[in-house]
Amino acid sequence: MFKNSNTLLFIAVGLLTSISSVTASDTWTGFRGTGSNISTAQNLPLKWSPDQGIRWKQTVPGYGQSSPVIWKDRVFVTSIEGPQQETCLLHAYDLASGKLIWSKQFKASQTKKSTAMVSRAAPTPAVDGQGIYAFYESGDVFACRHDGSPLWHRSLVKDYGAFVSNHGIGNSVAQTPDQLIVLTAHDGPSYLLSLDKRTGKTNWKTDRESGVAWTSPVIADRNGTPEIIVSARGTVKGYQGLTGKLLWTLSGISGNTIPSASVFEDYILIGASTDRRNPDGANASASNCCLKLVTRDGKPGYEVLWKAEKAVSYYCTPLAYQGCAYFVNKVGVVFCLDLKTGKQHYAQRLSGPCWSSPLAAGDQIYFFTKKGITDVIAPGPEFKRIAANSLLADTSNTDKSEDSKGHTGKPKQGYSAAGPIAVYGAAAVDQALLIRTGTELYCIGTPENES
Repeated sequence: MFKNSNTLLFIAVGLLTSISSVTASDTWTGFRGTGSNISTAQNLPLKWSPDQGIRWKQTVPGYGQSSPVIWKDRVFVTSIEGPQQETCLLHAYDLASGKLIWSKQFKASQTKKSTAMVSRAAPTPAVDGQGIYAFYESGDVFACRHDGSPLWHRSLVKDYGAFVSNHGIGNSVAQTPDQLIVLTAHDGPSYLLSLDKRTGKTNWKTDRESGVAWTSPVIADRNGTPEIIVSARGTVKGYQGLTGKLLWTLSGISGNTIPSASVFEDYILIGASTDRRNPDGANASASNCCLKLVTRDGKPGYEVLWKAEKAVSYYCTPLAYQGCAYFVNKVGVVFCLDLKTGKQHYAQRLSGPCWSSPLAAGDQIYFFTKKGITDVIAPGPEFKRIAANSLLADTSNTDKSEDSKGHTGKPKQGYSAAGPIAVYGAAAVDQALLIRTGTELYCIGTPENES
């Protein structure tokens, strides 16, 4: 626990310094970057194909559903391996060449049969100038230096009890300059936890209601103090980032078990979808809303700016960019709304459903569809598709397994020789997009010696 005002001031100043540094165009430090999925990267690729524009492709050992993170010249990804997910892996690749620099293995504290119905290295790690911080479904948190040497290890299932979930854990970590923020949302004892990034020791732990959700915490800046926003299981809650104290709660949300909250300045976008408890589309749309952080009578709180009339989210987290808010539903329809009023500008179908969240940079928004086609649209109230780029050529889909065939018996688009492709996450730095599937990591961009 932080004990004095000097410490609090130091951490607040550190947060502001970190915000200016980690949004640099040569880093991508966590899930959805710093929580907004907006990049300052320059000269990002616009068009590519399997034969052109892919700088390199590497097979990632094991299987993973996390997004890549980047610190300058290195890319880090996690994966799991083994029929019972008994091995956790962390890999470092050279950004320029794709060469594997190192790979580390850790024994899982809690195992679970590895199938397509459970999460597999789903939580995205975090990275800063000191190290990489990786959280796994096994309850293990590993911290390593950039050269792969260990910093510390925590087993949360050993310390606080086993994770209870039929489909695994998918909560990515968040960070401040000094803290690693871990959310656990499962059918057992659930909590929000702050760990010291230097030592792995607990700063604070706040218990939460039990219930499965795959959403991730995100950090807002309230006058120089971190505020942790958690959207999950019917509520949105704000926590004081230095103490874990609950500051405010928005109830009545339904279907917010997959998309996370999205922070842009003092706006908070909430994504949700229809579910068994809320099958009505209009009621589900009302749970897709925009909050604004406010302070009343000296107390931190929020106000609801608007609720959507038709827009819903399903897998991916909403995006706020250049005055608009973007939501993507289960079948791949993107809804564009005015960020301040919620007025719908359009609803247009993309090339497919998106599991990875949209990423914005400059005059482009990238929608990474599940089967490997990336739609690039122009930001703004009118729908303009700039490009549709595929990672795989139809002729490369040569998988012969029954799962890869349609009713005609021919291989379907979106399958590689190793089986079906599913795009789980992406990251951006100057001149490069990193796209991650379960078994492969792609770097899209002109080779550096040709740029």
